[in-house]
Amino acid sequence: MKIDAADVREMLANDPHMLLVDVRTREEYDAGHIPGAGCMPVEDICDCLYDEALAERGLDAIAQAKGMELSDDASVIVLYCRSGARSATALQHMEAIGYVNVYDAGGIIDWPYDVVSTDEERAAAQNA
Repeated sequence: MKIDAADVREMLANDPHMLLVDVRTREEYDAGHIPGAGCMPVEDICDCLYDEALAERGLDAIAQAKGMELSDDASVIVLYCRSGARSATALQHMEAIGYVNVYDAGGIIDWPYDVVSTDEERAAAQNA
């Protein structure tokens, strides 16, 4: 299911159990991503044949970075990429292996709000 940027932004602000997943490459993610997102490339998602493997390959780590347990706490998973093609592929695969409450936010090129690089996030964390 598609979700728009305004809804994603509201969920980021109000739902501590929402996982935002950038499905682009690590290099694309590092160059600029939506604050609060974790990275799990679409290839890694589609290589997993069942939900536990997907959790082990990356979703658990994204949840743990937010202080959550994926299986117990994640209420919603929102995916995005550059233009929307990879996030749509990842969504379709995740639904096929049994995930529910997964949404496609499309592409970061349509994200009207701030983005941050990994280096900027690290610098902000060190200054906090």
